[in-house]
Amino acid sequence: MKNSEILSVRLGDFIKELSDITEINEEDIEVNLDYLPSFIYGAHEKQDILNPNIPEKLSLNVNAEDISLYYTVIGDLKKPQADGKTLYDHTTVIQKYALQEKDLSWDKTYIIISKEEIKEIICNFDLCDLLNQKFYNPNIVKALVNASKKQKIKTLK
Repeated sequence: MKNSEILSVRLGDFIKELSDITEINEEDIEVNLDYLPSFIYGAHEKQDILNPNIPEKLSLNVNAEDISLYYTVIGDLKKPQADGKTLYDHTTVIQKYALQEKDLSWDKTYIIISKEEIKEIICNFDLCDLLNQKFYNPNIVKALVNASKKQKIKTLK
């Protein structure tokens, strides 16, 4: 094995593989993909927060029964995802107007990828990094490898 082998995985394929391997229903596998940070103070527009030319860090959390994956992925906002839309296009900003006191504004702008669209996002995983972490369930690595093979087949088509 190489020093670093990167697996490109569509999250929907990973969840399906994890479900098949563990016999846990897909609906019972909780998946969150959040920007780091997930909000900024003030009311902002999407183009003011995200520059498509600058990669962003995202936190991936997958939980199902006794299986957990907490992993930071780097998202290239210009790169097409499994459905052809870019990560930038999958991203939504939501402005929440909370409180205005004197000269202080407590508004927040949240940066999210909707639950409906998470399955289309392609994430890159360092296989060596995952194998060296003893706290990951082996089924996670198996599901990622299987999902990666599916992604390669789709790419070749």
